[in-house]
Amino acid sequence: MGRGRQAGGAAVVLPWGKLRYKMANLGNNRLIVGTAIIGVAFVSLVASSMRSTTVTSMPVTKLRAADKTPRSYVGQRLRVMGFVGKAPVKKVPEQTPTGVVNINHFAVVEHGSALAVEFRDALPDTFRSGGPVQVEGVYTAPGHMRAERVLTKCPSKYEAGENYEEKKPAGSKQATTPTSKNT
Repeated sequence: MGRGRQAGGAAVVLPWGKLRYKMANLGNNRLIVGTAIIGVAFVSLVASSMRSTTVTSMPVTKLRAADKTPRSYVGQRLRVMGFVGKAPVKKVPEQTPTGVVNINHFAVVEHGSALAVEFRDALPDTFRSGGPVQVEGVYTAPGHMRAERVLTKCPSKYEAGENYEEKKPAGSKQATTPTSKNT
C-alpha cells in the first residue's frame, strides 16, 4: 500500500505531497507579506523625511496673493525671492541668556508687494538696498517671516556686456572662444 500508518489493521494514507505543497506556499506567502510590509515602511519613511526638509520657493507677489485666499502659507517653511526694500535695515538689540543679539529687520519687495523679515544673524556682505535676495524660514503671519537664511547674488558676476578676456587672470592657459564685435 501507499505510505502511511496502520490504525487498527487498516492502512491510512496520508497526503504528504499535498501537505508539503501547502506548507511551501505558506512560507512563500509569509515572505511576500513581510517584504511588502518592509517596502511600505521604507517608502513612508522616505516620504516623511522629504516632506520635512522640502522648502517651497515662490516670489513675494505669489505669497502675498495667497494671504487673501483660504490657501495661506502661514506656519510653513518657505524660500521667498524678491529685492531688498529701500528702507534701511533696522537692528533691534535683544537680550538672550548668552548676551545681546542684534535682530535685523528689513523688507523684501517685488512689484508692489512687501514682506517684513526678521533675521537673527549677520547679513551677507553683498546685501544691499534694491539687490536681489532670497530668504528662507518660517512664514509666521501674513506679511511677516522669521528667516533662518538670507542669500544674495553678487551683481558683479551677472553684469552684462563684460568681455571674458578682461576677467581672465593673467597667465591663464585656458582656451577661449573669440567674441565678435560689430564695428
